[in-house]
Amino acid sequence: MRSRTVISAALAFLLIASADAMSQTPQRIRFTRGATAGVVKGSIKGFAYKDYVIGAKAGQQMSITVSSSNDYAVFVVTSINGQANDMSETTEWNQTLSQSGDYVVRVLMMRANARRKGARTNYTLTVAIR
Repeated sequence: MRSRTVISAALAFLLIASADAMSQTPQRIRFTRGATAGVVKGSIKGFAYKDYVIGAKAGQQMSITVSSSNDYAVFVVTSINGQANDMSETTEWNQTLSQSGDYVVRVLMMRANARRKGARTNYTLTVAIR
């Protein structure tokens, strides 16, 4: 009976944790008029992540960098116009865009860092489009 209680509690925790992560609303990065770059700052802890949406046009050059004081933050470009993209974790990305539309950038910590007790990082995400 006790094992059922433990399993039920674990399942409830996983459902709540996954619902919280899935309920996150991506933040759209908008450049000020005339600017070619935008900067956002944030923080994440553990296995949490933050999604950002950037609109761009085919043929433009997009450069993305993320930095953090403890070097824990990385990002992936998870989708382009809702289509899955290469999930390589990096701190720098530079590409001439082949599609116009929305690019989703997910800031997170590498698994090894996220596992550490109390793991947290403050980050700065910079996006430039030319």
